[in-house]
Amino acid sequence: MLKSIELTGEQKKVLFLPPQNPVQIKGVAGSGKTTVSLYRAKQLIETQNQLFSQAKVVIFTYNKTLAAYIDAVKDNIRNIYSKDGESIATNSGLDIQVTNFHKWAYSFAGIQNNQVVKPWDQESYIRTAIQQQKTAFSGNTILEKSIEFFKEEISWMKGKIFDSEAEYLDTPRSGRGTTDRVTKEHKRALWEVFSSYKQLMQTNRKVDFDDFALLALDRINSNASFEAPFSHIVVDEAQDLNKAQILTLSKLVSPDTNSITIIADAAQRIYKSGFTWKEVGINVQGGRSLAFRKNYRNTLNIATAAASLLDKEDDKSDFTELDLSHLKEGNSPKLIQFNSVMEQFNWLAGTIAKLEDYSGTVVLHRTQKGVKECQSFFERANIPSEIVKGQINYFTNTIKICTMSSIKGLEFDNVFIIDLNDDLVPFPPGFIDDNDEFHISTERRLLYTCMTRARKNLLMLSSGKPSRYLQEIDNNSIEKLNFSIEL
Repeated sequence: MLKSIELTGEQKKVLFLPPQNPVQIKGVAGSGKTTVSLYRAKQLIETQNQLFSQAKVVIFTYNKTLAAYIDAVKDNIRNIYSKDGESIATNSGLDIQVTNFHKWAYSFAGIQNNQVVKPWDQESYIRTAIQQQKTAFSGNTILEKSIEFFKEEISWMKGKIFDSEAEYLDTPRSGRGTTDRVTKEHKRALWEVFSSYKQLMQTNRKVDFDDFALLALDRINSNASFEAPFSHIVVDEAQDLNKAQILTLSKLVSPDTNSITIIADAAQRIYKSGFTWKEVGINVQGGRSLAFRKNYRNTLNIATAAASLLDKEDDKSDFTELDLSHLKEGNSPKLIQFNSVMEQFNWLAGTIAKLEDYSGTVVLHRTQKGVKECQSFFERANIPSEIVKGQINYFTNTIKICTMSSIKGLEFDNVFIIDLNDDLVPFPPGFIDDNDEFHISTERRLLYTCMTRARKNLLMLSSGKPSRYLQEIDNNSIEKLNFSIEL
């Protein structure tokens, strides 16, 4: 997991960016962004204490797994750096709050557990809201879309904090695919469904996860005496936050410093949200932005294979240019196709059982159900394993099991991605139609993110028809196998 490392020259620059006003760090996968976020927080808390006030620093993430990991390893951050690059030991580790956004907002807004809508109830409210509009919008084809479509659109609408139908109608909704352009007439129907859904939620005194930011923001804006609790905020994996969430975080930092460090990688945006600097009122111009182009985690072989997948993206305008010139060669990623799930699991158990140390290995699956099935299989095979979620000891001698979407920011020597089948990756419920380019792109970036978690060995397994993405990876950068191998 977190290695004891010395920061490089480009990483050290972050520590000496101004402690006032926003700064942005863009970095490719494996460039050390999470490590840098820890050292940036450490540098601020050690150097920005004033005579009559102490620096109050917090690290936010979107992902609760990453937040728990940072919290587990922050005590290892025991040094800061001088401007000439010298490492200076301090008396203690990094003693600050680390949290994911939803956990913080849940507490801050005073939300009760019984208020949070269950997934099946949320789908029921959406169905009712659609039905309520079918008479008024008879013949409007948008009302025939899937529940997943409406969940995604409602989430996007809340994330954008639309105050009126006019504002929603005037805002472009990109990424729908060439066969699914949402017209203004469609959007009028969607707005009414959105309004009906909100009314149903209010009547039943329920909130969904996208309400967390809105409730927190409302509490801040309605309190004339609100005082920002932090002097410095560091946000890791910020690309997965939306406008409402970033706007909320920006109000938590003292106006005296306005110090918010935003660390992100657009290539690893795995949720259909996002924000622009302009819409959240954050200015990172004037030398307050850095880009990390070097990947320090992967071997040249793994990084090249992952990059070849990312090359299939149509829009790479926000991606940070990748520099692999310094990387050393290692084992090529392995692609292994099995005839069944059981054949896959039997091979997986046999291969993992030969490892001397389990702690550096993770198995990834697209779904929570698949993660649980994998753990059950390991239990029957007498292989010690743990599901990565919340608080967990990353240093125990167990195989870690994790969903693909929860692996953000983490790294392991050996990464197994299993059940890479085309009826699972890309994830079927996310499709709006067969030509949903936005969903296909999002799922491609998810697989890219997972591939770049591997330090030494990357093994991609399919147990059915292989995922379409496996055909997009450059054949010269992977080995295709159908027999047993040893790590």
